[in-house]
Formats: sequence, C-alpha cells, structure tokens
Amino acid sequence: MAGRQQEISEETRRRLVEAAFELAADGGAAAASIQAVATRSGISRGSVAWHFGSKDGLLVAVVEEAFRRGTEFLRARLAEAPPGAGALAAANFALMSRPEARIYATLLLEAVSRESVVGRAYAAQYVALRRMYADYLREVAPSSGDVLDPDAVAVAMLGSSLGINLQHRLDPDAVDRPAAVGAMETIYARALPPADREGPTDRK
Repeated sequence: MAGRQQEISEETRRRLVEAAFELAADGGAAAASIQAVATRSGISRGSVAWHFGSKDGLLVAVVEEAFRRGTEFLRARLAEAPPGAGALAAANFALMSRPEARIYATLLLEAVSRESVVGRAYAAQYVALRRMYADYLREVAPSSGDVLDPDAVAVAMLGSSLGINLQHRLDPDAVDRPAAVGAMETIYARALPPADREGPTDRK
C-alpha cells in the first residue's frame, strides 16, 4: 500500500510540475499561478502547498526540470555528433529552437527581477550549464587555438540564445524566433570549427 501511495504522490508532483512548466513557458512566472496550475493539472490547489510549500517552491522545481531537460537534450545531441566547438553551437541552437525553450527567457525575467529562491535556483542551474559548455569546449579543442577562451565563448553562446528568446517574449509579433535562431547558428558555424579534426599531439 505504501508503495502505491508513493507512486500516486510522485505522479501528482509530476503533473503539477508539468502544468506549471507549460504555463511558465507560455506566460512566465505570473501565468503559473497556483489556481492556473491546479486547473491545468486537474489537481487541487492544496496539493501545491503539500508538495512544494508555495508557488516559489513549485517554480524552483520547474526551473530544475527545465535545465534537466535542456542538459539531457544537449548531451544526447553531442553524443551523436563528431566532437567539436561547432557541434556545441549546433546543439545549443537546436535546443533553443524548441518551443519549450522559451521557458529559459520567461523565467529569467522572474529570476532577475527580484531576490528570491527562484532567482537563486535559476542562477545555480545557469552557472552549471555554462560550465558544461566551457568544459566541453576545453575538452574538444585543447590547446588548438580554435577556441581562444572557452569560458567567454560559453557566455556568448548562452547569452545570444537567451537574448533571442527574450526579444521574442518582449515583441512576439515582430521577432521571428526560428529565423533569428537559424541566423545565429549560421554565425557560430562559420566562426567555430565543426570538429576537432586532430588531437593536440597529432599536430605538426
């Protein structure tokens, strides 16, 4: 019986996070009100407090889920591609072209607008992702000169991605998000090597 109750509790939590994720991706933190989440998930308002303590607790879970999905997507894309700085750029912009990736921009507005547990959670997840990018660049282009400053490239790549989604959030009728993402991917593809063609010890 205890096992079944745990399954029900985990499923309830998953549905609440999924509902809040969808609402926040479309309209930001304000759209993911407790009432809206309860209505969308078909679960009582009291369950939000039971599982997360508050709306902020729920939004922290959404932030963690958003970055978990993003990191999982990136790792899968990178595992399929020849290693190289260009592969990271392609994976990054493939992620940011997905409709649900809007959540990184909508929740960023919440994260930077006020000091909160949501903002701290977003910052921690963002830092981890940026370090993942920089570590990958150091690994695939060691001492090659292809990437002069992996940390700076990681900041620029994530910044341009978030910038496109933020502009779309602010002016959705005028900003063609897929076209902008495609243009930025082309820029990075031209600027970065597609693969680490030689290891550093093989270079003459």
